[in-house]
Amino acid sequence: MDDPGRAEMRAMVLLSLPYPPLPILVAGVEQDDGRLQDDELTTTHALIARALEESMARNRTSENDDRRARQVDVLQRFLHTMATDGFFCGEERLYQIYCFFSLEHIATYFPVGHLVDIRFQPLSSVTKGDKVHTKMAEYMASQSVVFEDPVRVRRDQYVKQDYAEMLRACRDRLGHGMTDDERARVHQAAENAGP
Repeated sequence: MDDPGRAEMRAMVLLSLPYPPLPILVAGVEQDDGRLQDDELTTTHALIARALEESMARNRTSENDDRRARQVDVLQRFLHTMATDGFFCGEERLYQIYCFFSLEHIATYFPVGHLVDIRFQPLSSVTKGDKVHTKMAEYMASQSVVFEDPVRVRRDQYVKQDYAEMLRACRDRLGHGMTDDERARVHQAAENAGP
């Protein structure tokens, strides 16, 4: 049975991530009876939750400190990339940025230099009502609560949006986590772009 404290901690970590749940294909795994399952579509958040669970179970201070330092570095590079490119690019480029930095975040759960091979699915592969779309709607609605939006956006409102719309909304929310310098660059670039 899952420890309620750990489950709550996992949920809070996932909700605080600026990287939304992205579609990945997990290779077939062996079942208890020795048969291989088919490849399964899941999300990066499911993979992060599993990695987080394993790191909490090991509870090695030096590993945790190293991972946190690497995650801060990934986050800073991500925010810089968003401030200089992500706020002004199209959907496909935005999706590529999210994929790249989600992979970088996941890699922090492994030793430096360890090859992490994740099969991201195309942005167009997510359809309304599928597992990834539903997880994204839950993530966005939960973030609306966590970041105390003046007008909360409920899950049923996000479910009506397509995945790309939610991805753009996720990008727009990043103002909460940007440095003053990065925020100023975004505003300056918007002013320079004109009407």
